[in-house]
Amino acid sequence: MNTLNACVTSMDLSTHLCALRTMVGNDTFELILVENPSLVQGDSVTLVFKETEVILLRPPISISSANVQHATIKSIESGIVLTSVTLTYHETMIVSLITTSAFKRLELSVGDSVIWMVQPSEISLLRSSDGV
Repeated sequence: MNTLNACVTSMDLSTHLCALRTMVGNDTFELILVENPSLVQGDSVTLVFKETEVILLRPPISISSANVQHATIKSIESGIVLTSVTLTYHETMIVSLITTSAFKRLELSVGDSVIWMVQPSEISLLRSSDGV
């Protein structure tokens, strides 16, 4: 699992959904939660998302999605079916697990700058009350 320490900046609530905006350093991350979290602006939270939810792109790119960030490839572990790509995002390691065929099409190498993204609906919150 990938984790990022974040700070809640704002939220929009409806009957069944919460659009939560957070900051990781100077970068904005948006989440869509199927709950009404008891959070307020300024609360510290941990964002959690699976390696299989990290999408890699080659720059330059223009995309309509939220949560599009820049990183550098630190390491690559290629298998027959899947390739694990470890990214350096600020001082945090983010892992992307993609198909080896998709990785080969991107023609990426260690040290390359990449764009990574994760859909707002694929990020969860990990709170200290969750036993961590």
